[in-house]
Amino acid sequence: MNRVASVQSYAWTGDRAAISEETAPVIMPMDLAEHKNLIRRWIAFSNTGFAGKFDDFIAPTYVGHLGATTMDRVELERLERQFVEAFPDAHHTIDDLIAEGDRVVLRTTARATHRGRFEGMDPTGRSVEFTGLVVYRVESGKIAESWVEIDFGRLIRALRST
Repeated sequence: MNRVASVQSYAWTGDRAAISEETAPVIMPMDLAEHKNLIRRWIAFSNTGFAGKFDDFIAPTYVGHLGATTMDRVELERLERQFVEAFPDAHHTIDDLIAEGDRVVLRTTARATHRGRFEGMDPTGRSVEFTGLVVYRVESGKIAESWVEIDFGRLIRALRST
């Protein structure tokens, strides 16, 4: 939840400044820390193989953007659980976590072993590593929207390598 603060703004009129005071939603440092902690908890949840409910993290009206694909919360959960079936030991590290306003940006590296069917490929037993960038929009303490760029090319090349 964003806190409301009194904000002074200055407007230059000729040779002097006019000061006005407004009340507006302002993201306070504590909100930024809470937003980042939400994403830290989300990554920890993913590292357990999503053992539990998505309700604690994902807003009911969630919209996800993965490349040109848009998904809702149900599709997000289906895709995440499908990925865990293929890579049950997947572990995501937080390489960078930056917050501003209602957004949190995550740069992550994932390491996993291919133990289940994925993208039409039977399990290879290969260890893989790939990176990703995610921009999350946080609303009322939950992830309301995300924009995801995953290096799937690197992942697929690692699975197909001989």
